Amino acid sequence: MTRIVVDDGSDDATGRVAARAGARVVRHAISLGKGAALRTGCDVAMTAGCDFIALMDADGQHRAADLPALVWPLTQARADLALTYRSFTADMPAAMRLGNWGLSSAFFLLFGVRFRDTQCGLRAFSADAYSRLRWQSNDYAVETEMLIRAARLGLRVAEAPIDTVYHERYKGTTVADGARIFAKMLHWRLAPAG
Repeated sequence: MTRIVVDDGSDDATGRVAARAGARVVRHAISLGKGAALRTGCDVAMTAGCDFIALMDADGQHRAADLPALVWPLTQARADLALTYRSFTADMPAAMRLGNWGLSSAFFLLFGVRFRDTQCGLRAFSADAYSRLRWQSNDYAVETEMLIRAARLGLRVAEAPIDTVYHERYKGTTVADGARIFAKMLHWRLAPAG
């Protein structure tokens, strides 16, 4: 297993801590955004010859213990893309719960495909699927763009539940980020496939 950490221009000890833990660290000199960091990490994984790529946010909302269940449908050739979903319960801050529910509902209305949690960052795909999913978004819209591409390409998608974990109640996407994601969804709905 290859562990890759993309340090997206952080000013803390992220890179040093990850390197001490045995991860290959790739550093952006300045913050380019979540989508850019994920793309960099996936490109490095492809260069390393990985068959499967799992994405995990670094905000403590995801557990490494969930990775085996996430990648299992991929290793069994039952899916091209594996997603996780959280319960929209009181464990999730109210603003995040409303935003995630709203964006997931809008995705279904605009694209006709229902995913339980379009914004969850813990997901995995085959190397072949990545070559088709490779996104252009540099920001938080990356998860949505990935799902739009998967839907338009007819990729097989599996979903698995995970615990809802929020260590910091107000960290992550903001209302403004949610509005930008929704605006991009409208743009992608009207844009030609490709």
